[in-house]
Amino acid sequence: MLLHHTNNDQAVDALLRGAVDLHCHSGPSVMGRKINHAEEIAEAEAAGMRAILIKDHFYSATPVLELIKRHRPAGSGLEILSGVPLNNTLGGLNPKAVKAGLDMGARLVWMPTLSSTNHLRIAHYYNLAGKLGMLSPEGLSVLTVNGILRDEVKEIIDLIAEHDAVLCGGHLHVSEMYPLFTEAKQRGVNRMLVSHPTFWIDANLSDLRELASMDVHLEHCACMLIDCPSRQFTAEELRDYVEAGGLDHTILGSDLGQPTNPRPVEGFRSVIKLCLDSGFTFEETRQMTSSNAARLIGL
Repeated sequence: MLLHHTNNDQAVDALLRGAVDLHCHSGPSVMGRKINHAEEIAEAEAAGMRAILIKDHFYSATPVLELIKRHRPAGSGLEILSGVPLNNTLGGLNPKAVKAGLDMGARLVWMPTLSSTNHLRIAHYYNLAGKLGMLSPEGLSVLTVNGILRDEVKEIIDLIAEHDAVLCGGHLHVSEMYPLFTEAKQRGVNRMLVSHPTFWIDANLSDLRELASMDVHLEHCACMLIDCPSRQFTAEELRDYVEAGGLDHTILGSDLGQPTNPRPVEGFRSVIKLCLDSGFTFEETRQMTSSNAARLIGL
């Protein structure tokens, strides 16, 4: 079914069916969440989505989600995915946590997010550090003081390659991501991702082009694009980002679940509508909200 009418709710519903959201923030969590894992799963399933990936900054949701999956009714078409966040609460750049998570079924590994030196620097600048929920956070970088990739990061990369999982740059600065992804490619990692590259990460249009040329996927987030309190960018800026990184390497995730923002499925619906209203075709929107992410995560 090919629908091209920008204000057509039917087109939005059709695109939500089969959509893949690799950036859902449901709870329980140390941080406030608007929705819990079970509620998010039920809403995504009701919308006909193909897959969701649950992210928490403080723990790997993998064992929780594996338990939920074992007790769900048969016949659901929704894939429930998880990852391993390498922040202070999991021991930072901890190969043991990565191996345990991947062995249990995690499909993605985030380099440090809230614990990254880059994130903490920006958070302190904006006086947000007290809202992170962390006890005396230790800033983490994948590079030594001499700018060399740390040995434990190389060990983590090898585990990701062995499991054919996704390596996400987390909230590292873009300058840290180039040596990280270069080493990852050399060590056999085939699935690489940068989330919200133009926020926290400090990537510009030139960086988007360069990262895409390295076969890194670029995830732009609904929470920063739709009409909600966390909005950062316009639809025109999104078009610039897609043009720079290329349609084949662009993914849209929700990055939603915060108490003051829409719920993830609701926000994902809004970003689909924004794409159609901004002139992206049905097929282009499908690629950014489903097929690219499905290919990246290995569905």
